Amino acid sequence: MAGTNVTTPLNVKRHEIKFYISYADYEHTRHVLSHMMETDPHQADPRGYFIRSLYFDDVYDSSVEEKLDGIEKRDKYRIRIYDTAQQWAKLERKRKHNQYVDKSSVTISRSEAECLINGNADFLLTKNNAAARSIYFDFARKYFRPTVVVDYDREVFILDYNEIRVTFDKQLRVSTSDFDLFSPNLVTQPLQRADTIIMEVKFNVCLPPWFATLLNLNGTTAQAISKYCQGRMHLREFYLD
Repeated sequence: MAGTNVTTPLNVKRHEIKFYISYADYEHTRHVLSHMMETDPHQADPRGYFIRSLYFDDVYDSSVEEKLDGIEKRDKYRIRIYDTAQQWAKLERKRKHNQYVDKSSVTISRSEAECLINGNADFLLTKNNAAARSIYFDFARKYFRPTVVVDYDREVFILDYNEIRVTFDKQLRVSTSDFDLFSPNLVTQPLQRADTIIMEVKFNVCLPPWFATLLNLNGTTAQAISKYCQGRMHLREFYLD
C-alpha cells in the first residue's frame, strides 16, 4: 500500500459505546467472546496489535474544548499507523453525534503523512476522492497542527451480524512533545493504570438484547471516553469540571 498514489477512501457510519472495565472483567469478557466471535484477521497476536494515533487540533483547540463542553456534534482528526516501519498511514476524520459516528478515512503514504505533520496538506487536493478534499479544506480553514501522540494495544473480536465489533484497548501511552509518528524510539508515558481497560462496542443499527446480557453490560455504565482528551489533559492544559 506504499506510494504517493495510495488514496483508498473509506466512509463508515456506526454506533460506538465505550466502557471502563477492570482487568478481571476483561479476562472474563474476552473468554466469553472467544467462543462466539472471531478475532480480527489482521491480529496476529491473540492479545492484540499495536496502534499509534497522532491527533491534530486547530488554534482554538476546538476538538478538545467541544468534547469537554459536551457538544453533541464535533469532529476529531488523526493519522494512524500500526507499525513504525510501514510506508503508509490512515488519515481519519471522525464526526461524532452522541453515540453515532461517521468516519472518513483516506490512506496516504508515509511521506504525505510527514508533510501533513509539518503543516502542508496540499497533497490532499491531488487525491481523486471527496473525503480527501473535504479534509483538506478543514485543515486549510482551521490551521490544524499536531498536538499529541497516543500509543496502545488493541484486541478485537468481530461478528458478522450487524457488523458487531468489540475492542479492548490496553496499555495507553502518550507523548505530548515528540510528534515523530514513525519513530520506533518515541518516548511515551503511561496514560492510565495498567489494569484499566477500555472496552468499546461498535455496531450498525442496534445490538441484539442477548448480546448485551451476555457481556453483562447492564452492570457497566457507558462513558464518553476520549483518548485524545486524556492525552491533552496529560499536559495539564485541560481539566474536567
